[in-house]
Amino acid sequence: MTDTDPTPDLIRVTFPDGSTTDLQVHRTTAPDAEVVLCLPAMGVRSDYYRALARELTEHGCHAVLADHRGTGRSSVRASRRISFGYADLLETELPAVVDMVCEEFGATRIVLAGHSLGGQLGLLFAAVSDRVSHVVLVASGSSWFRRVPGLGGIGRFLGLQWIFATTLLWGYLPQWFPFAGREGRRLVCDWGHEALTGRYRVRGSDVDYETALTGSHVPTLFITFPGDRYIPDTCTAHLAAKLRSARVTGRRITAERLGLARSDHFRWAARPQEVVREVVEWLRVTEPTR
Repeated sequence: MTDTDPTPDLIRVTFPDGSTTDLQVHRTTAPDAEVVLCLPAMGVRSDYYRALARELTEHGCHAVLADHRGTGRSSVRASRRISFGYADLLETELPAVVDMVCEEFGATRIVLAGHSLGGQLGLLFAAVSDRVSHVVLVASGSSWFRRVPGLGGIGRFLGLQWIFATTLLWGYLPQWFPFAGREGRRLVCDWGHEALTGRYRVRGSDVDYETALTGSHVPTLFITFPGDRYIPDTCTAHLAAKLRSARVTGRRITAERLGLARSDHFRWAARPQEVVREVVEWLRVTEPTR
């Protein structure tokens, strides 16, 4: 970010339970611009993606940054008494956020771009919504421990037990834990179920998201990076294989292209130019499903 970066507009969304969040809206002057809603990784504030939003506007897209429930500009914080999970994000928050974004820009459909957990949630939401034209997943895929190569799979399995035990003891995942952020108990359970089984089960929802993914026709782009120990290629491939009816495209961006000594799960966000180039070019040549 530089001192000349424009301050984004803030638009407040109020949810049925009275909780709120503020969307950061970055506008472009380009005509007929795509609207890209960016969803963050678990425990990451939307501010982390300001460089991504700036780059998208410079390439002729409107960009909107949204925090997940419990993080950043969300009015909710997880505690022993306050919990939330995927159903709250997918069936309460995202529909209201997407409706607000569509209303703000006079759009009928938008592009969902998500990093890590944000990519998974974007894909799940797009599978059951008619408001999404394209989905972009950056450094995103299944968290299933059996798809992590070598000893990394054993390490992930043991790490999951540590996460579950801490969440059970505290009643939520505390901020000091060296993974993600302060997270609701049900969100950890929903995320952990997929990480243990390779399949989505959203507690408190009547939707079969596994079946929805199979039938989704929304064009999808996966962007991956060498050296991503959280989401290796095998994890991305596992999630992509669920999309049996959609047009799926993969792009791999090296550290050299990013202008970094090495790439990983997070560093790309500081140098998002190549990511945005891939996204904009893909949107240009990929028609949404009618």
